[in-house]
Amino acid sequence: MMYCFKCIFILVPFCLCLITNSINSAEVDELMKATPEGNVDSVGQSKISNGKKYMIVTADKRASIAAQNILDRGGSAIDAIIAAQMVLNVVEPQSSGIGGGGFLLYYDFKEKKITAFDGRERAPIKFNPNVFLKINGKKKEFIETLAGGLAVGAPSLVSMLEKAHKQYGILDWTQLFDESINYSNNGFVIGERLAKLIKKAPHLKNQSASKKYFNIENGGLIPGKKLVNKELADSLRIIRKKGSSGLLEGIIAKSILIAVNDSDNIGLLVNEDFSLVRPKAVHPVCADYRGWKICGMGPPSSGGITVLQILGILSNFNLNSGSIKNVEVWHLFLEASKIAYADRDYYIADDKFVKVPISEMLDKTYLKLRANQVNERAINQPVKPGNFNNKNAYKMGKDMTSELNSTTHISIIDQFGNAASLTSSIEFMFGSGLMVSGFLLNNQMTDFSFYPFDGEGHPIANRPEARKKPRSSMSPTLVFDSSGSLRLVIGSPGGSRIICYVALSLVRFIDLNMSIKDIVKSPNICNRGPYSAVETGSKGDEITKDLEKLGYKIERKKMVSGIHIVYRDENGILWGTADPRREGAAVGK
Repeated sequence: MMYCFKCIFILVPFCLCLITNSINSAEVDELMKATPEGNVDSVGQSKISNGKKYMIVTADKRASIAAQNILDRGGSAIDAIIAAQMVLNVVEPQSSGIGGGGFLLYYDFKEKKITAFDGRERAPIKFNPNVFLKINGKKKEFIETLAGGLAVGAPSLVSMLEKAHKQYGILDWTQLFDESINYSNNGFVIGERLAKLIKKAPHLKNQSASKKYFNIENGGLIPGKKLVNKELADSLRIIRKKGSSGLLEGIIAKSILIAVNDSDNIGLLVNEDFSLVRPKAVHPVCADYRGWKICGMGPPSSGGITVLQILGILSNFNLNSGSIKNVEVWHLFLEASKIAYADRDYYIADDKFVKVPISEMLDKTYLKLRANQVNERAINQPVKPGNFNNKNAYKMGKDMTSELNSTTHISIIDQFGNAASLTSSIEFMFGSGLMVSGFLLNNQMTDFSFYPFDGEGHPIANRPEARKKPRSSMSPTLVFDSSGSLRLVIGSPGGSRIICYVALSLVRFIDLNMSIKDIVKSPNICNRGPYSAVETGSKGDEITKDLEKLGYKIERKKMVSGIHIVYRDENGILWGTADPRREGAAVGK
């Protein structure tokens, strides 16, 4: 269940260096699909931290410091990432938490192994392929399915983290909750981003607990004020004492079932669904790109495969040639992403329910053939998925689902050389809007295709089915150099564009030799079908003009990535930086 690297690593010396903290934290369907966390202007800065011992990057400085405290007490990257995630549940409730799920890549320095952990939520056992259809056979509007209980899956994040901790934790589980309980019980200062997003969330006003907690009737929350969540503190104490069983059994589980099944949009969860939460250690997907080994998550995430497909197509072009212009790089990236997303939309889903042709999708000969389709005549033209020599068990229909991950990402390298890359989510901002025992429940089931069949009657791989996991784009990633040394830990939130954010960052790092600070503040571009998008703002203007000269029809979008990078340079120095589009912070020693 693991991927091994048989190589020798150089252990970083256990020296204390100056702590460098990077940042201070202090028509509805289309809008939401385009902006899973709303059109919120940048609130952070692009700063960089360095250290020789460890490096942590999270979406909030308080979470980064919580992880730092764990590492200073001798904990591992897994211990630190759990502490950070629990704090994010408190201070960044719109993005992730114990009511959701996630994917984790962990690198064990001593064993030279990568373990991938799948913490994706399953569909309830009462789910069926027509759950998102109206009586007339048309799909329900997204807002109809989002709010309330229908789209809630049994939370899996805590179980996944618990499994990883049993395998790779050093400190006791009970030692990892102190700061999250403290912030919940005694209050935390509300950040600017949270306050803005509360005002933009369309579904909180109809959920009584969320409506009260986020002060919806009085216009939301004020940045700089303190917010207390005693109920969450109690829930965290239960989980600290009992582990995942404290969430999935007993009073919290009963509260979840009551909330889901008594909501206006009645859900399908039953008690048996909690017993089916069994996160697993699975194989990562890995491939070479210009001498670097890139590893990501396999199904039910489409992230790893699609990132590797984009890079595999681009490997047929020399992007760092002195003669190539930047506009040609952007052109090649847009076309490569368009092709990779076309395959993703047809073939990737929960591989326990459909055969996902992973080896065929990552085959170098196949990707070379796909690269041959990249030319200026193909600009603005749709692309068909590959047929893999007709080896597929059946013809599938195209799934246009654009998941809306209100997501967070954590990157860590610890003092032992271990690394953790965690992307976690409750899907849309504030998830389903249902707040239970102080935390928000996910709406991950809306990541399924709303239609089970396409217009020609072909089954869609990502169709809803009982006990099935919806496809994700979460892309926690680890990067190793040609000698097998871990060099980069990276990931991002951002819905289905996460794939582009990570792949483009890797192109900028490997091909364009950009610094990690410049990578996170550079404009985002993506073509996930049916159009090419460039991030709004002055930095994207030049890219847009150059692409339009090639004939592109560009749509400008607010592409709110949250790229968090930890990089180990040739001298063993660790560098970390957080995306300025959010409130992240890098902390190192």
